Amino acid sequence: MKGKKKAGTIVLSVVLIGIAMIYVIPFLMMVLGSFKIQAEAAMFDLALPTTWEFSNYTHVMETGKIVKGYVNSAIITVPVTLISVLLGAVAGIVISRRNDRLTNGIYYYFIFGLTLTLQIASIFFLLKALHIYGTFFSVICIFISLRIPFTVMTFCSFVKGVPREIDEAAVIDGCNFWQMTLRVLLPILKPIMVTNIVITSIDVWNNFMIPLFYLGSAQKATVSMAIYSFFGRYNRDWQYVFAALMLAVLPMLILFVILQKHIIAGMTSGAVKG
Repeated sequence: MKGKKKAGTIVLSVVLIGIAMIYVIPFLMMVLGSFKIQAEAAMFDLALPTTWEFSNYTHVMETGKIVKGYVNSAIITVPVTLISVLLGAVAGIVISRRNDRLTNGIYYYFIFGLTLTLQIASIFFLLKALHIYGTFFSVICIFISLRIPFTVMTFCSFVKGVPREIDEAAVIDGCNFWQMTLRVLLPILKPIMVTNIVITSIDVWNNFMIPLFYLGSAQKATVSMAIYSFFGRYNRDWQYVFAALMLAVLPMLILFVILQKHIIAGMTSGAVKG
């Protein structure tokens, strides 16, 4: 029995390592390729560069409009993340603490939002009618509406595992709803909050289609749009393409590495407590 269990563990480990390599190898290829000359980068291998060409990054920063893309992406990503997480947290707390038909109906209304697809044409005409097409505000609103259902679902699942006695103690101490939410519950919800911050940030930062359809201006191009435009001009200079891709993913990679401990805690706690 122990031998079969050990063999199963070994097989599972091999499978997981193989799956991990599917993601790790392309990433390493991109990292190494960003420091190579054109001929070496076009080989798409894991060999070390003969000379480390840091000038590739300088060239991309000067010609690729990456810095402008950073600014535009931040203008969209930061408010979307803050607003969707805050609203999702408040909605999740209220829905999970009340048990009546109204809140149950609201919960399933949010869950139904997870199944809906983006209606490109109807949203386009709606933004035109509201005279907000081509603005950051319109794209921020679209992203918030897309992220709220998932945020509410995860917060509801997590809050159900928080004892109600904590709420009662806060009320006895004289806290109103907002004081209880901001000072008492949100610190407890830190793992799932950080999880939603990272997931939302990565989703919005990397999104290409929504800014492409609804910003309508090269001056407002996000970092993903800047990379797409850059690739169109340098589709044979893979060393520059790899460097541009590295610059695009670097902020979210740093964010993930810093907060990964809380992400794991948030996902596992939400799964158990839901």
